[in-house]
Amino acid sequence: MRKYAAALAVVLLMAAAFFLPEWLSALNDRQLLDNPVIQAENEEREGFAESMQLSVAEKVLLLRGGGFTAMELSREKVESVTVLVSGDSQDQQVLTYVNGENLADLKADEESVAYGEEVSRLWDARMTAARREVRNLQSLGGLPQLWDSGSDLECSGSGEWLYMDPDTRMSFQVYQLTLRGGNYALDLIVDMQSERILSFSLQWGWEDTLDWGMRGAANFGGVWRNYWELDTVNSGWYDSYTRGILEQLEVPPNGDYGARSQVSFTYDGQAFAVPLESMGFGGRTAILTWNR
Repeated sequence: MRKYAAALAVVLLMAAAFFLPEWLSALNDRQLLDNPVIQAENEEREGFAESMQLSVAEKVLLLRGGGFTAMELSREKVESVTVLVSGDSQDQQVLTYVNGENLADLKADEESVAYGEEVSRLWDARMTAARREVRNLQSLGGLPQLWDSGSDLECSGSGEWLYMDPDTRMSFQVYQLTLRGGNYALDLIVDMQSERILSFSLQWGWEDTLDWGMRGAANFGGVWRNYWELDTVNSGWYDSYTRGILEQLEVPPNGDYGARSQVSFTYDGQAFAVPLESMGFGGRTAILTWNR
């Protein structure tokens, strides 16, 4: 009897050794499914990923290095137009167009409508951010006084690009948009990550002048140094020639005009220059460009 019991115990132990690990593994899997646990990413790994993101200053420096190539990512064109309703200036309506089609009148399948609405929301947020950046720059002296906070502006977004250095593989994304109001049109290249303006082209009718405030454009260089988070701006940047480009553009009545200067900055021990240019055409149109 004892021999039989011993043999039975050996059989049971062998069966347990064979089947128990598989059963325990299945039980553990079931518990994980019933009680899912979300594990946080390794903080050190996240920190490394964040450290690889370029600062605004680094992006400006790399752009001026001239080694970047631009790859178009999207050709979506979105326009936001404010129109009067019933001739009442207080009763207004904003129309949004995606690739030339009025979003409110878009007749298409649900997927196309949903895509149009998503694109519209994205660009509306970008245009709102751009207006905020422009207001800040105007208040500090980095831009002339073009519009106040209550101005009705027509806005359009016209594409996204990837800037990449083929040697270092460093890259970042930008988008282009334009703000129009009165006789001014401001075309912007904006950093997608920080929403900081990297360059602009301002166009206006020659019958209007640029209003830089009481101090003129004397704050321009310092404002852009701080805005781009650079280290220094050349102390002699505001000479008579550069001041004339910003403040005293003169277009011959029946001819064209052009003047080009640059403002020197330093960042992380490296010196570089940002181009500043003014142009006039036929006594009718004036253009001021920065970092183009």
